[in-house]
Amino acid sequence: MISFLWKGCSAVLLKVRDLNLLMDPGNHFTIEELRDTAGRIDAVFYTHEHTGHFDSDFLSSLIREFSPYMIVNKGVFRTIRRWVDWDRLIKLKEGESTEVLGMRVHALRAVHPGIHPVVFLLEIEDKAVFHGDSTGFSHMFEAFSPVSLAFVPSGSPSPNASPKEAVRIIRALVPQVVVPFHGDPSELQEVERRVKLANLNTKVIVPEPGEMVTLEI
Repeated sequence: MISFLWKGCSAVLLKVRDLNLLMDPGNHFTIEELRDTAGRIDAVFYTHEHTGHFDSDFLSSLIREFSPYMIVNKGVFRTIRRWVDWDRLIKLKEGESTEVLGMRVHALRAVHPGIHPVVFLLEIEDKAVFHGDSTGFSHMFEAFSPVSLAFVPSGSPSPNASPKEAVRIIRALVPQVVVPFHGDPSELQEVERRVKLANLNTKVIVPEPGEMVTLEI
């Protein structure tokens, strides 16, 4: 069973097994909301350092409240390395992997501006979850296939993401369930439409911001 709550951009609270994971939170969440919804945060992931994905003040609040592990790209690492606990800080570049909290985390290069932006694949027991940052398509993503759940960027304000690129990513990943995010409502709906037209064997869930969704996968 996997549960998630999306808050806009690519900000996701992900609950898999007994782990509470925060992906690209920016400042879209509040500490009170996370405390009430999850109780604790075990790890926070940052794909890159752009506003909307990363906020240093909110990370400081997360550290004070939850003391999570931090799995970050090179750009975020450069920003926070002097003021965080190195025992809980992990930097990943493209092609690198790590093991933390019983899960395997893999990174590949995102097709997006920034200082070595990445996408993540989380392997937790028999589940594989893809978080696509704000990336465009890359053939490298085929290395992650197949996946249980894929959060796929769908458009604005990313210069690389679009519904067309999202469908190319979905074809590469072969996910059981797709959640289009990082786009306006019309772009998220367009991803769903294109997946149906392409007869791809995957379930699409168009999320509502702030709604907790539970999946039996």
